[in-house]
Amino acid sequence: MHTTRLWLHLALLTCSSTYAAPAPDVLTPGTVLIATENLNGSSFQKTVILITQHDQQGTLGVAINRPSQKNIGEFFPDFSAKVGQLPLFLGGPVRPQTLFILARGEARQGWIPVTTDIYFTGGTSAHRFLKQPQNLPQDSQSRVFAGYTGWAAGQLETEIQRGDWSPAKVDPGIIFSTQPDRIWEQLHRSPLERWI
Repeated sequence: MHTTRLWLHLALLTCSSTYAAPAPDVLTPGTVLIATENLNGSSFQKTVILITQHDQQGTLGVAINRPSQKNIGEFFPDFSAKVGQLPLFLGGPVRPQTLFILARGEARQGWIPVTTDIYFTGGTSAHRFLKQPQNLPQDSQSRVFAGYTGWAAGQLETEIQRGDWSPAKVDPGIIFSTQPDRIWEQLHRSPLERWI
């Protein structure tokens, strides 16, 4: 789906070091943002965000290392017992009452491609997906989030230039790590392909 249409699509569904500004093609879907020490003491301290969309209107992503320690059913009781037992991740402060899903596998109609085999959806589409028993997400292949993180046009670029975030490319497997609370530490200490 064209990125300009994605913003409308989601809107309808939901009714340290100093880094130089990244090149225009750096903030593409699939890039992760690793919080630097500049964000210590803020709500984004030690956060890793996967960019799911970036275009002229801004940037959208989800925090991949913030498990809520609660299950979906504790926040959304209308799901089946099996779905209700799935872990819920805190995707970000925007629309925390809305579900979003990141899943690995084949393309699904209406889902937004993030990488060659990772797709993203939210709102009524996510609810519809979770209501179908055959779609029960697997831990190693999917994540369910409450809310997302978003920036207006140019806002994220300013934060990166200020040194708040280190954008990098990572192995897609890390997005679905079985130890999500260790992702920041792992990426912070690893040699990555970064744009500095």
